[in-house]
Amino acid sequence: MKRYYLFVNLVLILCLPVKAQELSGYVSGMPSLIVQQPGDNTWWQMPVHNRLNFNWQLTENLRIDAGMRNRFITGSDMMIDPVSIGFDPGWMDLSWNWANNTGSRNVLPLLGNTSLDRLYITFEKDKWKMQAGRQRINWGQTFVWNPNDLFNTYSFFDFDYPERPGCDAFRGTYYHNETSSSELAVSANHYNKVTAALLHRWNRNNVDYQLIAGEQAETDLVIGGALTSDIIGLNFRSELAYFHPIKKLADTSGVISASIGADYIFPNAMRLQAEVLYNNVSNASSGNGLMGLYAAPLSAKVLSICNWNIFVNVSYPVTPRLNCAISGMYLVDIQAFYAGMSLDYSIMENLDFSFITQYFSAHGNATFDHMQVLMTFARLKYSF
Repeated sequence: MKRYYLFVNLVLILCLPVKAQELSGYVSGMPSLIVQQPGDNTWWQMPVHNRLNFNWQLTENLRIDAGMRNRFITGSDMMIDPVSIGFDPGWMDLSWNWANNTGSRNVLPLLGNTSLDRLYITFEKDKWKMQAGRQRINWGQTFVWNPNDLFNTYSFFDFDYPERPGCDAFRGTYYHNETSSSELAVSANHYNKVTAALLHRWNRNNVDYQLIAGEQAETDLVIGGALTSDIIGLNFRSELAYFHPIKKLADTSGVISASIGADYIFPNAMRLQAEVLYNNVSNASSGNGLMGLYAAPLSAKVLSICNWNIFVNVSYPVTPRLNCAISGMYLVDIQAFYAGMSLDYSIMENLDFSFITQYFSAHGNATFDHMQVLMTFARLKYSF
């Protein structure tokens, strides 16, 4: 059924009369190694990732966009989960495992997956813009943690998915003027739970403001907002959201998610970023261990596995072709930390090489079994 649904969607789009078509994307290979202590566990993985982005301009006011992820993965059994990779969290099931021998003994595990994470139509006229289908609705303003991103939360550590996930939604936007707009978005997920919210943006005295209100997944009422500004080259960003259970309106069991960050680019092009998150979900880490951090956020309500989190990042273009970045994160409540490093080198036009390391440690925390995890990645990526 999945195969049929994907095929029909693509054929219908390709048969539409169009004024213009565009195709872009990339192909990448990324051998990876993961080492975990205690236990001396070592796993490896070799994913090949292909991205295809399509754009069809049907008329002056009507456009269709589609985005497809094709992945072929081999490696250690522990690193390949056909269920989670093939699962589509959206209302439409647009993911398909077309190759899978992970259950075979004495055979190298192989998994092939195709998913459509973008498939939406856009209508624009005058001050109106309406979109329907699988799309990315990005209301976040901060860099690492986004309390306002009700529809498309993502993990900061998933660096190999720059497009971020999409959701099945209707989105209507009215532009009052060049700096002010109002927006309504309604989305349904795999479990037929609806998230609906209103957003209003405006600018005053070189400060961007936004307010949001709605309900998330039919479980929480949400109110919040964001503020961004530039003060003598220092970019300041902040987000806040309050989640209150719909079934407990009379009590005070709400959850606050707030992030504040700043970044500055020096004259030599070095960039310094810092961000702090407060998220009072004390039981977010239950049953997940330290690696629950890698899968977070589960939603805009649960952005981390502890209450207080601090992040710092420094990046510097050593040469026009080579960029280096070092980042760190401290999880205050559980006394755990993350350290990351990346080297990105442009070999030639459209061909890039990256080397990335990610290190997680809760060495002094018995609750997390004094866990330490080191991940290394080497990626070669061709864009077209």
